[in-house]
Amino acid sequence: MEWEVKMGREIKRVHINFDLYERIQKNEKEGKRDLTPWKGYILDEVECPLCESSGKTLKNKECPLCDGSKKVSPVIEPPTGFGKEEKGYQVWEDVSEGSPVSPVFLRPEDLAHWMTENDDSITSGTSYKAWLKMIKEEGGCPSMMMNNKGIKSGMSLYEEDKDV
Repeated sequence: MEWEVKMGREIKRVHINFDLYERIQKNEKEGKRDLTPWKGYILDEVECPLCESSGKTLKNKECPLCDGSKKVSPVIEPPTGFGKEEKGYQVWEDVSEGSPVSPVFLRPEDLAHWMTENDDSITSGTSYKAWLKMIKEEGGCPSMMMNNKGIKSGMSLYEEDKDV
């Protein structure tokens, strides 16, 4: 049966002290509904540095960086740390521009436990084993799939005993 991917979850490796998730949670507890994505994903467009906003290469071909639009949208990924600084694992939603849906954990096993116990989205009810497989092996999944029989969590792809 064909499934259509609608939304997603992905694993990001970020600096262990990256606290955007905790900031969002704090704002929500204070009544400031904070659905702001990682601001590094929503920066204003800038002049294309390759074609200098001409939309064309020196060979008079469409610019491969801006696809002829003359502008590019810069992206700043969340901090990962440098050298020997520790990187953690974090689940992000990429349904919108992207934001974390979990704290950062040093070990995939700890993140899998946290998601099993705390996830309240469409992926809730997913087993520890399925979360661990997604975190360690796959790096992402659709958060929702849909066909003519209904909607299912994308994490059901990793559940061995469930009919997908």
